[in-house]
Amino acid sequence: YSIILQYLQRELLYLFDSSLGKARDRNAAAKTIDCVAQLANLLQTLFNLTRNNEILAKKAFLLQELKWGSRFLEIFVAKVIPFFHIHFQHHQENILDVIKLVQRCVRQLYHIISHGKREKDANLAKEAPRAKKSLEMFIHKIKSLLKKNNCMSAMTAKILKLKGINGATMQDNRDITCDDNDGVEIEEVVDEEVDVEGDDFESDDGENSAEAEATGESENEYETDGE
Repeated sequence: YSIILQYLQRELLYLFDSSLGKARDRNAAAKTIDCVAQLANLLQTLFNLTRNNEILAKKAFLLQELKWGSRFLEIFVAKVIPFFHIHFQHHQENILDVIKLVQRCVRQLYHIISHGKREKDANLAKEAPRAKKSLEMFIHKIKSLLKKNNCMSAMTAKILKLKGINGATMQDNRDITCDDNDGVEIEEVVDEEVDVEGDDFESDDGENSAEAEATGESENEYETDGE
């Protein structure tokens, strides 16, 4: 399970280090977006294994999802979203479809973080800060993408309830604020540890630095694995 999750984020990085990831041509860009969609769909399928099967929703599997899912998001923010900025006007529908796929994984990562906090799981708690950072960056960058392309009307506000790993609403609910439309849902979790309100994000320079650091860490991991 862990190997497959690692494979997905590596493939995403390799894709954007290749000529396809630097494509300017519309047709080539369409192929790249399709590849990203396939990787995101595979990630969601893996996440659904623990979401829909209580037997598989073990701490070891959840930890791997949190770890490698957040690494996938780091690369998505650093590599994919800038690519989307370039090609959004010509591939808007397909790009929004990809964001919908990734958003479902984002929601599950939020639930895993909350689960780890409720269960006082030390391993999940250790991985949570980096995961939260990647989730916050994802939210901010997607909003920036939509705003730049005059698509903010695609987002409306609503309240979601705190849910468990399987998607069931928890009895001791706290409200989760999110932005949502028929498909693109940008969640903002409000609790004492996660503050992702738009006004509290770092400056653009800080964001770029964070992204570079995240991507660098991922690349170092790949180099180590290769040795």
